[in-house]
Amino acid sequence: MNNFMIKGIIFDFGRVLFDSETKKEFSESEEIVSYCKEKGYKLALVSLVSPLANATLSERKNQIESSNVYKYLEFVEVTDQDKDKSFDEVVQKMNLPRDQILIVDDRTVRGIKYGNKNGHPTVWLQKGTFANELPNLETGAPTYIIKLLQELKNIV
Repeated sequence: MNNFMIKGIIFDFGRVLFDSETKKEFSESEEIVSYCKEKGYKLALVSLVSPLANATLSERKNQIESSNVYKYLEFVEVTDQDKDKSFDEVVQKMNLPRDQILIVDDRTVRGIKYGNKNGHPTVWLQKGTFANELPNLETGAPTYIIKLLQELKNIV
């Protein structure tokens, strides 16, 4: 895949840009998201509020809207039901070919699996709670694996 073909990025929120345990945005989140915006990417966020998120749907929406990254995002979808449906809605709104939209997620069984099944390049942020949730035949391998969010700069 050629990096110059990426025109949009969909970030996961919990454990990628936001620490669900401390309920604080990671210190590097705004730097990375603003860097991507400055590079001209369309930016979006999809968040699934699950029991592991330590938040209700309205709390998560408030966390996102009060975050330092919110001002850089063109599209935001928050759900407590079906993350794949939210991904589909954001992809449609971005109005770009799927192979030009990068998905950044910490869960292989969610964002990486969705991306691989739907023709997106994917970045697995392999850190934190789900660092040992390895890719398998069902999820497929991520296009890229990073250990720190700052490494995204090397990809985009």
